[in-house]
Amino acid sequence: MSWVEFIAALAAFLAAHMVPVRLKGPLTALLGRRGYIIAFSLLSLALLYWLIMAAGRAPHVAFWPQQEWMRWLVNIVMPLAFLLGATCGMAGILTGFALWSGAHLIANGDLAHVILFGLMLAYALAGLARARPAFRPRPTPLRIVTGLGLWAVVWHLHTAVIGVSPMP
Repeated sequence: MSWVEFIAALAAFLAAHMVPVRLKGPLTALLGRRGYIIAFSLLSLALLYWLIMAAGRAPHVAFWPQQEWMRWLVNIVMPLAFLLGATCGMAGILTGFALWSGAHLIANGDLAHVILFGLMLAYALAGLARARPAFRPRPTPLRIVTGLGLWAVVWHLHTAVIGVSPMP
């Protein structure tokens, strides 16, 4: 597979996160706030999935080998990333996204994944710096169960959906 699919998926993901800034008002008026958030979230997840799969199909250009401790790092960090996303609002979501991308960057040392996770880490950190969202933890039992439940589902389905086992 050539780099064409990876570049197309990356361009689509980045475009989807730039264009809505200009269209957010009209789309929110059309769909409502909740409808806009749901539609944008589903689009983002679909494009992120395509981007991850395209990175896996890109030619393998190794920078560093994966070590067992790197996979353990991802498995330790991910529940925290999901908990932050579920309990701390936008700051938690961006911090969780930074943890996700940073841990996966360390564990995936080939060119396509370094580009993917490096850009995602930079994007999350830029969002935190630019927006400076308030970090207001709201760890209700429902939010904690939701965060850990989502993590468990993602962990359990990782092999089937992504094609790579999360087990060290």
